[in-house]
Amino acid sequence: MATSNPFSSVKNYEGVDLIDAILAPLFVAATLVMSGLATVGIDAPITFYLSDVLFASAGTEISWAFVFTMVVIMVAWFSNEARDWSDFSQEQAALVGGMVLLNVFTAIVPAVASAMESYWIAGFLLLFLNGSGYYLIAYY
Repeated sequence: MATSNPFSSVKNYEGVDLIDAILAPLFVAATLVMSGLATVGIDAPITFYLSDVLFASAGTEISWAFVFTMVVIMVAWFSNEARDWSDFSQEQAALVGGMVLLNVFTAIVPAVASAMESYWIAGFLLLFLNGSGYYLIAYY
């Protein structure tokens, strides 16, 4: 039995989807915060920063930036027809898998989180990996 795509009403088969156009800047902002390259937030009317921690335990910190990156990846995957892994070449599948793993490890492995905060080159690696992985999921 086929299921309908709840995002089909905003799907654009000839260009950039509305969903991808809205989520891409949020994904970049959250990635910049997770990588330690930038601080993104608002101060008025409420104080909200993507680096605010939702849960912390034994060196593991789950921040808004991590939650936003994971939600954006899932929405991009499902809104773009949740393609099968066989649609990707081995290199592309490794890139998308590496993007998800590095995001998860940045949030739950204290050594990786420390490396992201300490070494700007590790932050740029996360930024470039997330950018290319999101492109493959959303636009490929």
